[in-house]
Parts: sequence; C-alpha cells; structure tokens
Amino acid sequence: MDVVVRTRKRILLVEDDADLARLYRSVLRMAGFEALHVTDGWSALRAIDDDRPDLIVLDIHLPGLRGDELLYELSQRPETRQIPAIVVTGSDIHLAVAQAKQILRKPCDPERLVAAVERYVEAAA
Repeated sequence: MDVVVRTRKRILLVEDDADLARLYRSVLRMAGFEALHVTDGWSALRAIDDDRPDLIVLDIHLPGLRGDELLYELSQRPETRQIPAIVVTGSDIHLAVAQAKQILRKPCDPERLVAAVERYVEAAA
C-alpha cells in the first residue's frame, strides 16, 4: 500500500458568498495552500470528517449550521478541537466565538487573510 504524504497545508474555506469564496480561495492557493471550499456548516462538518484540514476559515452567517455553531461542535470533539479557525465576518462581532484564533472583519484584505492563515498554520505545526 502506498502512503500519500501531503506537503501543502490544507485550508477549509467555509463561505456562502461565491465572489468572496473565489477571491479567498485564489489567494490562498497562490500562497501555496491547498484550499477547499464549502458553502455551509453541514458541508464543512462532512469535509472535516472526510479529511481533516490544517486550518478553517469561515464566516459566521452560514446557511443551516452557523459558523459559531460549527466551531462549538468542533470544540466538543477530541479529534477536531485543536484545528485552528479564523472567522471572517461582516457582522458586529458581539458573538462569543472563543474557539476562533482570530476574527477578521469583512471586507478583509486578502493579504491580511493569508498572513493570518500562515501564522496559525505554522503555530499548529
């Protein structure tokens, strides 16, 4: 049996805005990351169960399972509680998102997003 070794860090982008998702995914890929994209919290849970990412970038206001609910669910599981998450939201940030490593305000400068991802992926390694 061959063992596949992943060299690029895998980022799961959870964003329901198609334009922002394309932009963020593109800059993350240009920065050397493998960027996977889903549009809602339930799809994110399935993607995480299928192949755990190195970091999650997500919006709070998602269809179905909201971003803060997703983070809470992940924090309750021993196998996922250590995955770092960066929240990118346009909302007033009065939500208790203790599981997030950083909260970035939309519209978020793509370079700022990449810098945050790099910082927390390296810290988690």
